[in-house]
Amino acid sequence: MAQLHLAVGKLNVDVIVRLDELPKEEETLETDILEIVPGGAATNYAVAVTKLGDSAKLLAKVGVGGLTSLVMGRLASMGVGLDYVEEVEGPQSAALEIIGRDGKRRIVRRPGVSSTLRREEVEKLAGLFDVIHFASVPAETVLSDPRTRLSTYDPGPFASRARDFQVDILYANESEWRKLEGGKFRSAVIKMGEKGAMTTGDLGECIVDALKVNPIDTTGAGDSFDAALNYSLTKGKSVEESLQFATVVAALKITRVGGTSSPTIEEVSQILSRSPPKVKCV
Repeated sequence: MAQLHLAVGKLNVDVIVRLDELPKEEETLETDILEIVPGGAATNYAVAVTKLGDSAKLLAKVGVGGLTSLVMGRLASMGVGLDYVEEVEGPQSAALEIIGRDGKRRIVRRPGVSSTLRREEVEKLAGLFDVIHFASVPAETVLSDPRTRLSTYDPGPFASRARDFQVDILYANESEWRKLEGGKFRSAVIKMGEKGAMTTGDLGECIVDALKVNPIDTTGAGDSFDAALNYSLTKGKSVEESLQFATVVAALKITRVGGTSSPTIEEVSQILSRSPPKVKCV
């Protein structure tokens, strides 16, 4: 049965350029990749879960303008619900992402109006969704809705201090996890890039190997992982199966440009049937 997700966070305009080095003063370089795409952690999550077969709506604020309309049109064509995306006066949140041949990124961000989202706006939607995922928003924005099947939080750049996290699953990468150690949580998933991922807390102590691929762009890999794990768990799959599923989703994502270039369920199933990642729980 398809679940309805609410992704809380940002809808950015992302400009993606591939360069091995920055141009020198007065120098002009050429690139094979220069794209304007929807971005933001919550946006990446919403697209990923929609491509897998669930439904998603985005709660975000955007500035008024042509580029905003462009990326919103693309999201709508992907099936993401924009009912709760509010256009407000102010600068549109945007990011310039420079990716190297190894897929690693340099990012320059303009926060814009996306940073004005408040907890009270989330509270108005409580009880309407099966899954609520908070993506790269301050902890003060996060709430636990007992009427959802699953509530999750990936703090991203807001992983600044340990606290009591009232969500079902806390997602973090290794550097974020070090900042959050000592906090209280029910379950946590630590994403370790080329070393795979691990779980702790109520999910049990598990570790899954990464899937080896040739990286093109790592943007959105973590968001796609979050979406895939939430998707799989709410389908009644085990933690082991869900970790394998999420690992394949993230691996396929990094072979493509842009945070919203996550795979379909058919693409994931093909990889899982041939070479599922190794996973171990103790």
